[in-house]
Amino acid sequence: MKRIKKYLCLIISVLLISTYNSSILAAESFPEQQAHQSVNKAITYFHNIQNKDGGFPSKAGRTSNSALTSWVIMALTAAGEDVVSNTWAPEGANPVDFLRSGSTSDDETTDYARLLMALTAAGQGPVFKNVNLAEKIISFQQSSGQIAQLDQGEKGFINAHMWSILALASAGYKIPQQEKAKEWLLNHQNEDGGFGWMEGTASDTDDTGIAIQALVVLGEVPESSVAIKNALKYQKNCQVEDGGFSCGDEWMGSKSNAASDSWVLQGLMAVGENPVGEKWEVNGKNPVSHLLSLQNGDGSFNFTSDTSSSPMTMTAYTIMALAQKPFPINIVYNSTNKSASPNQNVFSDLSPSNWAYASIMKLVKAGVLSGYPDGTFKPDKTVSRAEFTVYIVGGLGQQEEKINGVHYFPDVLPDCWAYRFVLISADKGYVTGMPDGTFNPDGEISGAELAAILVNALPAEKRAQMTAGPFWYSGYVKLAEENGLLYPNYQPQLAASRVQCAYSIVQLRNLLSQDLR
Repeated sequence: MKRIKKYLCLIISVLLISTYNSSILAAESFPEQQAHQSVNKAITYFHNIQNKDGGFPSKAGRTSNSALTSWVIMALTAAGEDVVSNTWAPEGANPVDFLRSGSTSDDETTDYARLLMALTAAGQGPVFKNVNLAEKIISFQQSSGQIAQLDQGEKGFINAHMWSILALASAGYKIPQQEKAKEWLLNHQNEDGGFGWMEGTASDTDDTGIAIQALVVLGEVPESSVAIKNALKYQKNCQVEDGGFSCGDEWMGSKSNAASDSWVLQGLMAVGENPVGEKWEVNGKNPVSHLLSLQNGDGSFNFTSDTSSSPMTMTAYTIMALAQKPFPINIVYNSTNKSASPNQNVFSDLSPSNWAYASIMKLVKAGVLSGYPDGTFKPDKTVSRAEFTVYIVGGLGQQEEKINGVHYFPDVLPDCWAYRFVLISADKGYVTGMPDGTFNPDGEISGAELAAILVNALPAEKRAQMTAGPFWYSGYVKLAEENGLLYPNYQPQLAASRVQCAYSIVQLRNLLSQDLR
């Protein structure tokens, strides 16, 4: 069995809809312009390295690697890039297409977690090749609260547990046995305040940075958490004279490096620490200035000041840190209490005065809706039929339900990103497809189709009140209107927008008296 530590300090394997806009650091303190320029250079580097299959290799000309591609997806999304756009599809295939064309390289828990984080960062669902990665990870949880595969030799693997926590949060899933999961992690904090990659191993800055982020997701409040305060003290003790951080263990040595800088920075940002403030300054230098100093002319980042090791991986880690995005990069960290809330963010094009703002934010808080990599919500964007199945299944809290495996539609195959949601919708009787037996997943959902799906989700006694009308949808529209499910200025023949769909889904939830998660 290969050593997981190699994933954590060099090529880290792992994790945790679709962006968040969190500027935790004071704008006047963080070198925003310099960081932005650095990130843009790194993005250009990735463009120059990307293969025609949409994936990314460790070096130009080599075969694309799924683990590395996952890290790059998270990094690019953190930087505001839309990785499923044509910009990142040099020959028609984007990075997500590359991931879906292959499989996880191993069956380790961290492999599942990393892949799940990449998919959710890109705004995709948790289903990969007809396997719900979130449910898969949940199935690994032990009675102690630890998430790990004991039959894979992962007993005591702290890193597998932490990354699983972050991955589930990235997918909007509630952490099962959350208090036990948190207690298990807290019980594995070393006396020096740090965390190691495995039970009984020495502390290191990399794993401690990840542990801090996992603890925040698990509900630890930074201002009052003794564990987080002790972890920060450990990190400070590992800061060296150039302002950067060494990994802090014998295996990696004591020299500052890009990976440690990045993961420490993400941990600091998750708890509201200002990494360029006096507290984190050494000899007039800080971890941000040190990290920026490691960039090469081609946009890549060195591992240390004089060593280029795994430049693609180091560059991916660095982008997330300079973009000020803690793990998982598609959640927001509340600036008041520094707690993490999946997919809850403020959108640049959505004002609180919007007529459906409250409905949208309820679904965002529930993890049903998210924004785009550029920080927008696009409220007026039309919704596809596949997207609406995601909305209604997630809105009704049914995303974790089992599917019967029946293949309903010839144009919705297992590799379809919304496959699971379409099947659940079909199982529930919400959707029946088109007259020719297809589903038309990419077609815009009309107001009439929306009304029909909403009515099909009502209890049988309410559906029995439906009467026929001149059009196939007349009865559905009338009953939906009578139950207050339709949005203002509803027109059955026009495509429904994101804001209109959000409003109707929340109205349905209210009608069914189900609390949003």
